[in-house]
Amino acid sequence: MLIERHNKIILFSEDIEKLFSFFALMQIVLNTLTMCCLGFFTIICIHNEIAVFLLVKAVLSYCVIMSEAFVVCFAGEHLTLKGKLIANATYETLWYDMPVNMGRIMMFIMMRSQKQLTITAGKMMDMSFESFTNIMKTTASYISVLNAMY
Repeated sequence: MLIERHNKIILFSEDIEKLFSFFALMQIVLNTLTMCCLGFFTIICIHNEIAVFLLVKAVLSYCVIMSEAFVVCFAGEHLTLKGKLIANATYETLWYDMPVNMGRIMMFIMMRSQKQLTITAGKMMDMSFESFTNIMKTTASYISVLNAMY
């Protein structure tokens, strides 16, 4: 019965990953492209001294999209951290002094926690603060190239 429950939990977590993986990938790709375009629009507004209203609107839009990407990456980082904390808390209990039934349950929890919990974008990259930093560096480099070409 315990093994069946364990397998159901694993299947459920895999189904959730399949569902959110594609959505996270599309969100990150579209956010990166939108941030590049808004950054380039901001550069055009600064060079041409267009109305301040358009500049403020572009900068605020850039910040909103950047914060959306940050929230997704923060959720992935938080999930990874909580998975590690579960593994540490389980190991630090006195599982070896527990009754055999409880010890087996704790062993299953420790074995399951060996596989890191993450939110992935298309199973290509883990959503974490490192990914957010890479997204921001990529966006900045694209904006720099577009600025040089303009």
